[in-house]
Amino acid sequence: MRLTRDFIKISLIFSFISFLIFSSFAQDLYSEEIDWIEVANTKNEIQFIDPNSIKYNNKGLLSVVTKYNEIDPEDQNHIKTNSFLMAIDCEKRLFSQLSINGDLNKVKNWIKPTNDKLIKQTIVNSCSY
Repeated sequence: MRLTRDFIKISLIFSFISFLIFSSFAQDLYSEEIDWIEVANTKNEIQFIDPNSIKYNNKGLLSVVTKYNEIDPEDQNHIKTNSFLMAIDCEKRLFSQLSINGDLNKVKNWIKPTNDKLIKQTIVNSCSY
């Protein structure tokens, strides 16, 4: 009987400690909310960046998490929202879309934002960080 009580007591203590450890990690995960900053807009589109996601490599290239919202110009409701990781060459004003955990050093297809006001402004504003 005593052995059973000791086992239950140890199990409860272990469960409580495990719960505390798990909840402290979960709080860290949920406390990192993205603080989007608007960097470009048109009549029906808005581009945001997460300035906390900006990372430069040793070649002066940067990566940044961006969010694109398409908006209905009549009622200002969001039609479409996409988030993606963008690579930017600040010196040449070029960009590329990266896969998750993409490597800046392996970008092969840089794109010149010829007639894309949103991307041009996103590049300029991201490079100012």
